[in-house]
Amino acid sequence: MTDDQRHASRRPDVLTFQTEVLDNDMRLAGEIEANLEVILNNITDADFIVKVIDVYPDDEPNGAHTPKGISLAGYQQLVRAETFRGRFRNDFSKPEPFKEGKKTKVNFPLQDILHTFKKGHRVMIQIHSTWFPYIDRNPQKYVDNIFEATESDFTVGQVTILGSSKVTVGENDGIEKMLPKMKK
Repeated sequence: MTDDQRHASRRPDVLTFQTEVLDNDMRLAGEIEANLEVILNNITDADFIVKVIDVYPDDEPNGAHTPKGISLAGYQQLVRAETFRGRFRNDFSKPEPFKEGKKTKVNFPLQDILHTFKKGHRVMIQIHSTWFPYIDRNPQKYVDNIFEATESDFTVGQVTILGSSKVTVGENDGIEKMLPKMKK
């Protein structure tokens, strides 16, 4: 759960936002909700991965218990993440395709959080639509059963996350106020 996410934040297909350096400790507690507004082009299905990440300062020293081969300087600690199959956005018992080019809401919960982002750290949000090999590949063409998809069902398309999307956390007002200020 705590693996470094720098590899993902450098990928061109991962949307990454982060706050400025925190002036004070910031504790987040409660439920996390991803409320995405998306448009799919040339595809009719997609997965959505939302991650909350604690970004360490670039000059963070390693501690006595830091594993060998790990550098905490600039470390992007995965705090919470969730994968959601978009086909189930309206009902888990009735999967449905997306309509190409149409704005669609995709809302889903992440795991609850109780984490303190330390002074000098940053809060990062990453959004992407594949997490292979952790999660199986979505063909991105709607098929009744992904596990029966053929090679010709796998296609390339574009997922646009609209600026009206947001990630909220419990009863905290800290992250909601910061997210609009996050820099891409």
